Amino acid sequence: MKITTIQFAMTAALVFVTGSATPLASQQTPQERAQAMLSADVYEGVSAVAREMADAGVPAGPLFNKALEGAAKRVPPTQLVPAVRSYGIRLQQARSALGPGAGVPLLVAGADAIQRGVPVDAIRSLPTDRPRSPVALLVLAELLESGIPQDRAIRILRISIDQRLQDARMLDIPVRVRRLIRAGVSPAEAIERIRRSLRRNRGGAITPILPTGDQALADRRLRLRLDRWRRSGD
Repeated sequence: MKITTIQFAMTAALVFVTGSATPLASQQTPQERAQAMLSADVYEGVSAVAREMADAGVPAGPLFNKALEGAAKRVPPTQLVPAVRSYGIRLQQARSALGPGAGVPLLVAGADAIQRGVPVDAIRSLPTDRPRSPVALLVLAELLESGIPQDRAIRILRISIDQRLQDARMLDIPVRVRRLIRAGVSPAEAIERIRRSLRRNRGGAITPILPTGDQALADRRLRLRLDRWRRSGD
């Protein structure tokens, strides 16, 4: 399958190194794949980072997958271990914000959000009386990147979670915000329109409706990111 954009190529590289190509590879752990594919020095360096991070509640799988992803992108070996260590620190921050019960996909989503500039306190402030999901973290990162103030982004997520909005409907929120902004609406007004729509349609479709092509492109980009997170511990 051809991937025609940089965003999709990054995801495709990760799919490749996580072993979806063969039944044998799919039965291996990320550490086993790393041992088979990385040089001995890099593998030992990544293993040392994994042992060090384990005490902070950081799972090893995403660290080895990150090393494999870097190798697939031809990152120089001298840069791979430092990159994995930096990633481990973000996973550690995500663990601190999300708590000991957070699963691997949620931690990976948290680390990704932190890399995209989401403050740790914003992640920590997400509602705790409902299950936290990677989707909520993805929506938060998208909203903040669109220029939505943090307090308003958190508020819209609280409304969405209170209404038990389905994942697909939550993913619609940043898509529609970006569409409104491209049409000349300010970020503050765009999120306010979404808030009013959520209140008005409780649990239903979020207006304004987007053209089909725009919707499909956004869905693909966001869903690829979610799929990557969900495979992160495999």
